[in-house]
Amino acid sequence: MEQLKALFDHGGFILVVQAILIIISLAIFLERYYFYYSSQFDMHEFLHGIQNNVRNNKIVVAVSICDGKKSPVSSVVRSVILHADKGEAAIRIAADETAMTELPKLKRGLKLLACIGNITPMLGLLGTLVAIYKIFEQIEAGGRFIETTVVAGSVKEALITTLFGLISAMLVHLCSFVLSSKLESIVLDMEKACTEMTHFFLMRKLTANEPQQDEQTPQTEKAND
Repeated sequence: MEQLKALFDHGGFILVVQAILIIISLAIFLERYYFYYSSQFDMHEFLHGIQNNVRNNKIVVAVSICDGKKSPVSSVVRSVILHADKGEAAIRIAADETAMTELPKLKRGLKLLACIGNITPMLGLLGTLVAIYKIFEQIEAGGRFIETTVVAGSVKEALITTLFGLISAMLVHLCSFVLSSKLESIVLDMEKACTEMTHFFLMRKLTANEPQQDEQTPQTEKAND
């Protein structure tokens, strides 16, 4: 604890600001990672269950399953189900609108995280410049002769802020990369779910129309006779 206090004493105000930004970054990372983790599930099993309910004409049950998941993927599937009887174009428009609604929720906090990743090394550089300015002030006040121990504290401050800024930037960019990968995976699942469910409803509609066409064919032949 004393070493940590000594570190912040040497690092000065800039180091305190960097530490606060790191805490904010970790909070964003943990919250977003948990949100992304809870939004992902076995999509194949989920869609299989939805399709079985639709085949049995249990549309309300299928919609309630989507509502229970509370995931961007389930929201897209829910939208497809509710617009299934309006044609392919209407289905895709509804799915796109739902995706556009869900994307801001998925991206929340990522811009701030990227901003912190860009700011932290600049703060390290700023801390270095402030420390160098202090060194010149000490040299000017000490005249021709000055003890090295007098300026050692400012040099240490410059090194600490720069080092902490670079380490912080690397950690924040790593967190940003992990979250971006998770986000891309969820967006891909949304697209797959939309495509698969749209194809399912289109094939179901074609299958339902085939018996009607077969029934009309004998009647047409009798009318011709």
